[in-house]
Amino acid sequence: MNHLKELVASPFPLMNQDKMPLFDALVEYARQDVTPFDVPGHKMGSAMTPLKEVLGEMALRMDVNSMKELDLLSHPQSVIKEAQDLAADAFGAEHAYFLVNGTTVGIQTMIMATCKPGDTLLVPRNGHKSVMDGIILSGARPVFIQPEVDYHFGISHGVSVASVESAMKEHPEAKALLITYPTYFGSMSDLEKICQLAHAQDIAVIVDSAHGAHLPFLSDEIIDPIQAGADGVTVSMHKTGGSLTQSSLLLLQHNRIAPEAVQKLLSMLQSTSANYLLMSSLDVARRELALFGNAKYQSLKPIVEKAISEIELDSRYEVLKKGYVVNQFNQSYDWTKLVIRVNGIGLTGFDVYTILKQKYGIQMELAEGYVVMAVITPADTAESIGELVTALRDIAETYGERTVIMSTSVTADQVNELMLSPREAFYAEHESIAIDEAVGRISADTLMIYPPGIPLVIPGELISHDVVKQYHYYRQTLGEVLTEAKEKHHITVVKENA
Repeated sequence: MNHLKELVASPFPLMNQDKMPLFDALVEYARQDVTPFDVPGHKMGSAMTPLKEVLGEMALRMDVNSMKELDLLSHPQSVIKEAQDLAADAFGAEHAYFLVNGTTVGIQTMIMATCKPGDTLLVPRNGHKSVMDGIILSGARPVFIQPEVDYHFGISHGVSVASVESAMKEHPEAKALLITYPTYFGSMSDLEKICQLAHAQDIAVIVDSAHGAHLPFLSDEIIDPIQAGADGVTVSMHKTGGSLTQSSLLLLQHNRIAPEAVQKLLSMLQSTSANYLLMSSLDVARRELALFGNAKYQSLKPIVEKAISEIELDSRYEVLKKGYVVNQFNQSYDWTKLVIRVNGIGLTGFDVYTILKQKYGIQMELAEGYVVMAVITPADTAESIGELVTALRDIAETYGERTVIMSTSVTADQVNELMLSPREAFYAEHESIAIDEAVGRISADTLMIYPPGIPLVIPGELISHDVVKQYHYYRQTLGEVLTEAKEKHHITVVKENA
């Protein structure tokens, strides 16, 4: 195929990035005349089922088991290894690993590769649930860093350099520092400076870049985590990179995290029956980003800028922008996160989220008390973005006479006191009690809304009045808070005197 015209604008060399070794090998195998007596049991879609009717024959023929010509994820030597090497090259890393259990398994692996039981891990308190689960699995002792809280938009941004530096001074024994970059809402701490400070103390920097697979392909203004100097980075290719849901990449550079340890942990934590549709989609998505990503994002940016101007024509809406984040919080911003402050029209973000879906057929990524957020990718067009703009205008006209909504519960601004390590709380004896009676007890539960999956409280933390207040705020505005307790409005706590 001749892609020369499209490659002219690409920031990447022509070297190999046009290849899809795993995808091509899988397609070639699926097209062979094979009589399968191996698993999976649908036997390459031999029987007509609803699954085959909807997905088509080729999808099921590509859903195969590990074999010599298709390589093995836990011990890659041929087409998977070549595909991973191409991914490492595209992202500027030394090593890349395909993940078939999402960024969750990558985060857990990075934590376990850098922290033994009892080791100190510095981590933002607005980390994802998978971070908290990784802490439980590793036995690490977390030291939480409070992120920058934005009361105007009702959200949290990244951690400041000063707060990271302070945590490192107070805990020189720390083995690793985890940074979320970008945050769910698109803000980006000064990661380059943070990496310099951490490395000066021989602290490994691991990055949850679940929402940053596209960062290396945006522009020279954006510094991606590998460029910034991170030791380990996990990116959700399925979120913004175009691969199938549940497929991600783990990237390594430098020598603070041993590749052998990472491969061993991934072999322990991931399925031994890795899904080839997921893995091959990583191969395809990497190629598309490497060859065409930069040009596509350059074309998309003016469309987004125009949409922002049109949304803000009604002064009751405000869109989160780079200038605001830089001036207020000294952090950078990812413009592909379209965060719209909607409480000025007298509705919560949860209200607008629901209206957009039910009345206009528009599915937003998430809602919070004051905002809704749309994730923009090269799959979007001027037409699709225009539909959102039109719907928002219509909503403003319909509800414009309402009073501006303000709430003291819109975002948490305190770090809960850690009484036990998350692992100790997880393995302690538990009981379930009413949330309203839980103040002063130690949580053995994780309370959160998803998305974004950032917990209100985690195992080992003291349940405060603020946690209960926040729980009721989300319950009343959103309708549900995820909890592990079986009874409604209950929480699992550590038994006293256990």
